[in-house]
Amino acid sequence: MPELAELYEKRLPLLQRVASSLEAELIDHFTGVPRIDRISFRTKGVRSFLGKAEREKDPYEFPLAQIEDQIAGRIIVLFSADVEPTVARLCEIFTSVEQDHHRPTKYNEFDYESHHSVHVLPAHHKPSGWAELEDMPNTFEMQVRTLFQHAYAEPQHDLGYKSEEPIDDEIKRELAWIAAGCWGGDQALERVRTLVAKAG
Repeated sequence: MPELAELYEKRLPLLQRVASSLEAELIDHFTGVPRIDRISFRTKGVRSFLGKAEREKDPYEFPLAQIEDQIAGRIIVLFSADVEPTVARLCEIFTSVEQDHHRPTKYNEFDYESHHSVHVLPAHHKPSGWAELEDMPNTFEMQVRTLFQHAYAEPQHDLGYKSEEPIDDEIKRELAWIAAGCWGGDQALERVRTLVAKAG
């Protein structure tokens, strides 16, 4: 889709400005909040955008307006108990239109975990020239996850999700084993945190 690629490239500088603006606002809001490891934003690359726009399953009719993670932010927290209050604070700052906790559906499965939400893009973050382009996004995506969830999600995204070749069962088993270790790490950290709090 050469035309779609050109249209997306044209909007990228504006998306990047919005991402920087949102990141600065969130860092300001969370300054002094304990156990926040980092806050970061990014814009979707052209190749990634086209890959999502051209997906065979459930294709987008208007990808420029409908793909919600053209601008996406991430908050990494230290403990699993920090996820829920961080999400709640985030929803106080930005109007939420969608919430979803990504996690395996079966008790004996281990895989990607992260809280995803979609928020309305506030008007004061839209830079000059935004209204002049058609089909600009009205929302942005946020992820909130722990350090251990992030430690699994980032390599898994490259090794599994972005792989051009089908992944065989042995690799899937290895990835599940890594995910289980990260899940266990979160559980152990939460137990230690509780014990330290009681001892104090």
